[in-house]
Amino acid sequence: MRIFLIFNIFSFLFFKNVLPLDFKDLVTKKGVNFWFVEDNSIPIISVSFSFKGGAYLDPIGKEGVSNLMTSLFDEGVEGMTGSEFQQSIKESGMKLYFSTGKEKIDGTFQIVSSNKDIGFELFHKALNLATFPTEEIEKVKNQVKASIKIDESDIPTLASKKFNESFFGDHKFSNNEKGSMESLKKIKRKDIISYKKKNLLRSNLIIGVSGNIREDEIKYFIDHVFGDLPDDEINFDVPKFNDLPRGEKIWEVETPQTAVIFGHRGLKRKDKNFFAARIINYVLGGGGFQSRLYKKIRKKEGLVYSIYSYLSSYHSDGLILGGFQTQNQYVYKTINLVKEEWDQIGELGLQKTEFEEAKTYFKGSFARNFTSTLSIANLLRIVQYYDLGKNYFNMRNKIIDQVEFGYANKLSKKLFNSDNLFFLIVGKPE
Repeated sequence: MRIFLIFNIFSFLFFKNVLPLDFKDLVTKKGVNFWFVEDNSIPIISVSFSFKGGAYLDPIGKEGVSNLMTSLFDEGVEGMTGSEFQQSIKESGMKLYFSTGKEKIDGTFQIVSSNKDIGFELFHKALNLATFPTEEIEKVKNQVKASIKIDESDIPTLASKKFNESFFGDHKFSNNEKGSMESLKKIKRKDIISYKKKNLLRSNLIIGVSGNIREDEIKYFIDHVFGDLPDDEINFDVPKFNDLPRGEKIWEVETPQTAVIFGHRGLKRKDKNFFAARIINYVLGGGGFQSRLYKKIRKKEGLVYSIYSYLSSYHSDGLILGGFQTQNQYVYKTINLVKEEWDQIGELGLQKTEFEEAKTYFKGSFARNFTSTLSIANLLRIVQYYDLGKNYFNMRNKIIDQVEFGYANKLSKKLFNSDNLFFLIVGKPE
């Protein structure tokens, strides 16, 4: 009890000291906007950035082009081969990572502040001067194809893939961000260059920065990296999810354990009820060992090793998803128990103690976002991406405090209904 008390006092003091986050909303000479927190506690500079669009903007029939592009930024730039460029990255101590998501491309950059000049120069070359050599394209294609084959043999990954295909239907979110064997064959070097030119735009860019660097310096470097990107307007809206399926679908695979992914409609991140929904879901399946799904299906029944649910939010829509693995003979018993817990929280709502514990968790756990310059930069980017507002850091605790117990239980009835659930089953259920 004493250890728990000391930990909570420490958490309270740390949380009190770091909130609200004091950031600056800056604009460079070339008109690039970004949020910045100067942090001189450690000699690290972190940049977190996103380009809206991602795999959603892949041309039909050439799915996977954005993923190929992000995989090739370090495979050769003007004046340097891929191996030379990668060696320079290692020698500078720089970290640079790109990833393609369903509706955005994310990237992170980190450098020791004493190496900022060479680090930002390499960052500039990767984003602006990548050459996309034909031989490297073929090499990366083969790597992606091998990855797709591995995914087909990994039951949980295959379940997620098949869930997306069935659940999203005609929506482009049904596509695999990696593409397919067929689409990869059709992608040429010109397609990668075209995607970059059309979609990696300053008008489509969101940036968060934190670290040991002055305001005037980071403005200069942000301009150097992003300032010469095209500033064309891109007009696209990811449509909401319509006619989502219900019920069950089986993808038969010979395996001793079956993987199940399930879900139904949720809330977009900016929805006024989002935190109330997070509180409810924390009690249902998002609270780890403390969640109802875990206590009932793992701890009491012993049917699964882990089981979870979470809110998956996009810019214009959202879902409530979950998953588990179990032995083939227990698949339908586990599904029925999921439905029971889903309906119980929908019909009866939360207990008062569960509600208060969930609110306390979300208020306290936010401090984890302040443990490094990269986590702070990521947070600055995310708040901008979802249009949560400049006052979000001041208002977050108030938003949570304003969620009332009765209101949360009314939302439970509206949001959680097992009749709306869709289960994708991969394995050999008995």
